[in-house]
Amino acid sequence: MDTFFSAGETAEIAGRLGNIEIRNVVFCSFENRFARSGGLAPVITNILPYIKEVNGIPSVILMTPFYPKIMSSGRLEPAGKSFGVPFFNKIVQVELFEYTWHYSKPRKGSLREYYLKAEGFFEAGGKLKDPYIYSESDPRANKHAMDENAVFFCRAVPYALKALGIREDIILHLHEWQTALISLTSKQAMLNGVVHSCGTVQTMHNSYDSQISWDLLTACTNRTLRRPVTRFPARGLTAYQIGLQLVDAPVTTVSEHFAEEFTSDILQTRHFAPHLQNIFRRSGVYGINNGVFCDLSPEFSGITSGMKKDVTAEIRKIKLKNRKKLLRLLSSYRPAERFGELTYRGGSIYRLPDDIPVVLMSGRLAPLQKGYDILLQAMERFPEDRIKVILTPMPASRSDLDYFYEVACKCRGNLTVFPVKMKKGYHELQTGSTFGIMPSVYEPFGAAVEYMANGTVNIARATGGLMDQVDETCGFLYREDAAFYTLENIRDFAATGDIVQMRKKNPWARSMADSLYRALKKAAHEYRHNPDKYYKMILNGLMKVNSFNWEASVRKYYLVYEKVRS
Repeated sequence: MDTFFSAGETAEIAGRLGNIEIRNVVFCSFENRFARSGGLAPVITNILPYIKEVNGIPSVILMTPFYPKIMSSGRLEPAGKSFGVPFFNKIVQVELFEYTWHYSKPRKGSLREYYLKAEGFFEAGGKLKDPYIYSESDPRANKHAMDENAVFFCRAVPYALKALGIREDIILHLHEWQTALISLTSKQAMLNGVVHSCGTVQTMHNSYDSQISWDLLTACTNRTLRRPVTRFPARGLTAYQIGLQLVDAPVTTVSEHFAEEFTSDILQTRHFAPHLQNIFRRSGVYGINNGVFCDLSPEFSGITSGMKKDVTAEIRKIKLKNRKKLLRLLSSYRPAERFGELTYRGGSIYRLPDDIPVVLMSGRLAPLQKGYDILLQAMERFPEDRIKVILTPMPASRSDLDYFYEVACKCRGNLTVFPVKMKKGYHELQTGSTFGIMPSVYEPFGAAVEYMANGTVNIARATGGLMDQVDETCGFLYREDAAFYTLENIRDFAATGDIVQMRKKNPWARSMADSLYRALKKAAHEYRHNPDKYYKMILNGLMKVNSFNWEASVRKYYLVYEKVRS
């Protein structure tokens, strides 16, 4: 605080926060329902009604960018509000658009989402329509654009609140580093009369961070703060190094085990976030598990109520029926982008016997996180007709699929790839597959619960939120040999994200692939030779889904909001 504010200003800010009431909660996010990348958008589009209804908060809104290359204003309404934002010695005009969200859970209601539109800003896009990609071919240009847009957003949010007439008793709930500097700009706004009382809470869905240049820091402050800013190192500090030390409540993340890893796992302590360890150890990081992003699949929705004696037999019947639907889909649905064959003894996959597992890995293609290449390494070791694997990556470019093509040729008959958003059949994949694979290098929360909700057993690397979701009663956890989990191997792994085949030489990657291969063999053996245990795992997973709910999450977040006053 004393870097940016005088003792008198700090006392004034503390006094206003000490009397704050929780009447207006404003979620700030670079993802929204119309511009998605990872798991943040699903959190936003699930949690807000619960924040409002469960905690009895009068006003809950979303504040997010309008992306002209991704979104259409056709689904939004002009809010009738515009305002100027001081930025780089000029005034940038911002127009607000709004979306009214009518929800039915946890009860019927509505809330507003506000989209900030400014000429020359938020022009992310590209093939994947990713709100974090401004330049697909130039990482340095992409970082510069991302930084500038993030800082501008942080500068603009308090002015947007003023334009909407929201000026006191505000809790700004910040998500990811792109919004972290609002913990600075909101305090400045209190002193400048833009808002009256405004506290900040930060949730880290990842430990990704970005160094903010001195020029950008001065752009998000006014003239009276420019001299103190020169106390920073010449290259500046990161968004989190500043934001986490100015936030008004304990820092949170989206799962309990991932919170522990921030200060205990070498991937976080030495690779992603060594620069934040002093902050984490001083203030702590608190895990609040996400709720579930989907309902139980209709086929299984009533299976856990009434608990018949032959419930596992009923689950087996449903699962085999879903499997037939999936095999029918795989034998007939052939979009032009699909490659790799699934066959049985050289013929139709529809004739696949019931005791041969069908394995699914879905989600975005993130070479540093998701582990598609680790599964491909493990796949190369299976003979034909032992397991069948379906992959649904979403690549940024065709070259990202080179290793997929290579393994699809080597494992002909065992592997197929859908590298495009499926127009049909995704439900059949999730409900008909035998196992869902999550070989994540790290995982804040993850989609294991989604597999469970669809009656599919997980095979997951023991990391992050996957350890909160998966145990031996409902899935298979594995972990590589700890001897290979070294900083040198981690750095080499990260450096080979563009050519993942090179990771076959990395001892850590090889050990992860070895462990996954053994886990797949064990799971396939249990499925084939101990089917009752397998179907009981499905039942346990369906029951465990209920332990992850947004009601419990938002009650914990409310306790964090209350810390703003202390």
